[in-house]
Amino acid sequence: MKTICVIGAGNGGSAIAGDMTLAGNSCRLFEFAEYGENLKPIIDRGGITVTGIARTGFARLALATFDLKEAVRGADIVMVTTQALAHERVARELVPCLAPGQAVILWPGSGGSLAVRKAWDEAGMDMPVLLAEGVTFPYCCRRLEGPGTVNIHRIDGPAMLVAALPASDTPAIIRALDGTYAAMVKPAVSILEPALYNVNIIVHPVGALLNMGRIEYAKGEFWMYKEGLTPSVKKVINAMDAERSAVLRALGYKPYTYDEVFRDCFNMSVEQFAATSSKGPFSMKDRYVTEDIPMGASLTVSLARKAGVATPTYDTMIHLASVVNETDLYKGGRTLDNLGLGHLGIAELDAYLRTGRKPAAGRKPGARKPSAQKPSARKPTARTPAARTPAVRKPAARKAGHKKPAVRKQPRGKKPS
Repeated sequence: MKTICVIGAGNGGSAIAGDMTLAGNSCRLFEFAEYGENLKPIIDRGGITVTGIARTGFARLALATFDLKEAVRGADIVMVTTQALAHERVARELVPCLAPGQAVILWPGSGGSLAVRKAWDEAGMDMPVLLAEGVTFPYCCRRLEGPGTVNIHRIDGPAMLVAALPASDTPAIIRALDGTYAAMVKPAVSILEPALYNVNIIVHPVGALLNMGRIEYAKGEFWMYKEGLTPSVKKVINAMDAERSAVLRALGYKPYTYDEVFRDCFNMSVEQFAATSSKGPFSMKDRYVTEDIPMGASLTVSLARKAGVATPTYDTMIHLASVVNETDLYKGGRTLDNLGLGHLGIAELDAYLRTGRKPAAGRKPGARKPSAQKPSARKPTARTPAARTPAVRKPAARKAGHKKPAVRKQPRGKKPS
C-alpha cells in the first residue's frame, strides 16, 4: 500500500484519489483554499463516488484538506494534477513540506518539471527528492455530477511516457510508482519527450482556435473531437506534428507521429477516442487555449528556435491565441528564457536534462556582483582559461635615458623581464 498525496481536486485529481483509494492505497487530497468548491463536498462526504469503467464505488479518503503540509507529511509520492499554469506555485509551496526520499510527479507535465526545479533552486531547496512528469493523466474523466463524484470513461496507457529530471532518476521514479501506475508507463529519454509528446498541446489549440466561431455560437453545445476535427483541421494537426518531429530530430530524439503517441497514451485511435469524448471546450478562455498554448506550444517553439527549426504552424496558433485573448501568450509562456535555460546550448541542455548538472554560466541570478579587481589578480577559470591569456613579448633593449615604454598588465600577474 502506498501513501499518496494528490494536489488538485479537479477532474484528474478526483480520479486519481478515488481510483487509487479503491485500489487499496491511502490517499490524501489537497486543494488550494480559493478552489474550495472542489474540496468541500468531498470533506463533507468523506470521500469520492467513482463511476465508469475503472474501479467503482465510494472511495473513503484518508484525508481531504486545505493544509498542504498535512497532506504531504509522510507521503511516499506526491501527484500534482493542477493545470500547468500552477506548477510554479505548487513548487514554491511544497518547499517547506517535502522530506528526503519523497517523489513528486506532475500529471501531466508539459515541461513543468523544469519550472518546478527552477523554483526549488531559487528557494535553495536541494534535498534528495525525486521529480518527474508524465505525458498525460492516467485517466480520461469528468465530474459529471459535480465535486465529490468522478466518472472515469477511459484508463490511459499502457505506454505513457514518463521521465525524471534528471533522466538518471527515471528508473527510481518508476519504482516509486509501483503499486500505482508503474505498469501503465514507459521510460522516456528525458522530460522533453513527455513534455512535447503531450497530444493536447497540438489537438486542443487547433481544435479550439479553428472552431472558435462554432464554439462561441454553440454556447456550450460543442463536441470538439466529434465535430471539430474535420479533414481540413486534421491537416493543420499533421503540420504541427511534422514540425514537432523536426524539432525532436534536431535535438537528437527519435520522433514519433501524433497517431503513434495517441495510441501509446490511450490504447486506441483518435477516431475511437472521439466516440466517447466529453463535451467542450466552451470558450477561448478554456484551458485548451490558455494552458496548452503558453505551457506546451510555447516550449516547443522555444526549443525550435534554439535548434534553428522553423515552426510556422505553431507560430500561427500562438499568434491567434494571443490575439483572441489580448495578451502575448508566448512572452509569458514556458520558454527556455523564462525557465532560466536560455543561455544553454543544445548539448549543454541535453546534459542538464540527463544528469541535472548545468555548465558554468557566469554569475547566478541574485548572486553578489564581484568586486572590481586588476587583471593581474585574476586566476584562470572556465570562462577565462589560461590558454586565452595573450602572450607577452619582451621589449627590445632600450638606450640609456630612453623613456620606458608603457606595458599592459597581464592576466597571469607576470611582468615583462
